[in-house]
Amino acid sequence: MQKYCEIETSKGVMRGFFHTPKKERFPVCIIFHGFTGCNTGTKFSYTQLSRMLEEQGIGTLRMDFLGSGNSDLSFRDMTFENELECACTILNEVLRMPSTQTIYVLGHSMGGAIASELAKLYPDQISKLCLWAPAFHLPTAVEYLKGKQAKANYYDHNGFEISDEFVEDILKRDFYEDLDIYQNQLMIIHGTNDTTVPFDISQKYLSLFKNPVFYPIEGATHNFDQLEHIQKVLTLTYNFLRDA
Repeated sequence: MQKYCEIETSKGVMRGFFHTPKKERFPVCIIFHGFTGCNTGTKFSYTQLSRMLEEQGIGTLRMDFLGSGNSDLSFRDMTFENELECACTILNEVLRMPSTQTIYVLGHSMGGAIASELAKLYPDQISKLCLWAPAFHLPTAVEYLKGKQAKANYYDHNGFEISDEFVEDILKRDFYEDLDIYQNQLMIIHGTNDTTVPFDISQKYLSLFKNPVFYPIEGATHNFDQLEHIQKVLTLTYNFLRDA
């Protein structure tokens, strides 16, 4: 069953969907969208995956972070720290549910970086972690904005208004630090033709994680823009989360 849900925070309300199978207790996969994304995912992949997993007795919770999609606030209010706080709130909400059996986390792009940071904070509570092209290069990716114009409160990033606070927050972070804190099951998927999160970045983070399973998708872009590529990503993710 797909149910609309809201999660209140001190800064506003997050909105999204909870997919629940017909069982009293079940695993729950929390899904984090990427930068400028929303809870349906690229090619509606989160919606598709949630319905696939529901048929296998696995629940999913896919929320819009504050400042994105249908949640409160504006995109210009978003920072990485705020999104990580949202992720912690979502995780703790799921932990409090009596129906929760175990927790899986999936994140794409910046959502993958959020998921990874969350796994460092809650390494024992997350049983499976799945990352699609995690954006650990974010400091390099946003650094250009500092030289694009004189210091400003807000920057134009491809039509999205992002704050200097967001940029400064990202620049001070090292997403490669302490990746080995998380010791449970981990799968990473990355397209070889990804120019948003360059594929060669995966060689660095793979050496720092504990026993990751890695699937390169030959010819795939950051958002998996061919049908065969997104179908492969969904199949790999579905099998990883479904298997005991």
